[in-house]
Amino acid sequence: MKNIYITGASGVVGSSLTQHFVNSTEFGVKAVSRRPCPLLPQDHPAQIQVKDLFDAEWLAKGDDDATILHCAGLANPRVEFKNFADLSRKHILPHIDMVERMLAKGWQGRLVFFSSGGAIYGDTLELPIREGHPTNPKGFYGLHKLCLERAFIQMARVHGIQLMILRVANPYGSLVHKPKQGVIPILLRAISEGLPFQMIGDGSAERDYIEIEDLCDAVERTVRLDMGARPTELLNIGSGVGTSLNTLIEVLESIIGEKLNRVHQPTLYDVQSNVLDCRRAETVLGWKAQIPLKTGLHRLTTRLKARNQLI
Repeated sequence: MKNIYITGASGVVGSSLTQHFVNSTEFGVKAVSRRPCPLLPQDHPAQIQVKDLFDAEWLAKGDDDATILHCAGLANPRVEFKNFADLSRKHILPHIDMVERMLAKGWQGRLVFFSSGGAIYGDTLELPIREGHPTNPKGFYGLHKLCLERAFIQMARVHGIQLMILRVANPYGSLVHKPKQGVIPILLRAISEGLPFQMIGDGSAERDYIEIEDLCDAVERTVRLDMGARPTELLNIGSGVGTSLNTLIEVLESIIGEKLNRVHQPTLYDVQSNVLDCRRAETVLGWKAQIPLKTGLHRLTTRLKARNQLI
């Protein structure tokens, strides 16, 4: 049984992937994080709590062909740093060092890197966005993802490992929420509790939202994919459907039955409309998102109410 290591397993995406693969009998799952995966019991055998993710000590001896789902990294698109050197020292070089340490231990498996399907492209020339579109990140978050993409591509070429880069749209539907992460959980809390929500622009800019079950399906197909002789593959993973913030708010207001308290505040780092062209993922993985946004939002609110996490 091949092992799958999921870094950042306590995060929004990492925890959902951990739960998804634990339910499969074909893979041995290792949930690597500083905090336990909240969707598993704390004493579950998949849990691997570490003090330092980047020392790669969690990779077991002899697991040379393991697949690494690398979800750990910056999660807030509006994060600030003093300068690029500060970003590089804290959030780029440690990731590169982690992979170098894995290689030094004899690892020659597959690295699946979760990049950004929005921030990495910046303001785009056309919609939907294909993988070959120029990358022009506006903030440190997108720059972080782009630098790691480039570094991992070079490492895959030099060391012969397999690399899958997934430029993921905006995932939603997880029962794990982080402060200031993900517009949908932020909106749900603001609407249900009557809190103010900071609007960016006039709300007409579109985003691509992908339900977490669709994302997990795409990742499982990525893990199973026979890459043949090609060392690297880069795919957009999204719904391919654009939804404006205004439309998203209207749908959530109709589901919850309350109105949002809107407060307008500009920001430098938000990009214009962003919708992914995911036809390459359909060709390579045989995958296409199946869950419409309205259906996914109804599912999410039902789950949250059942857990008393939504008023």
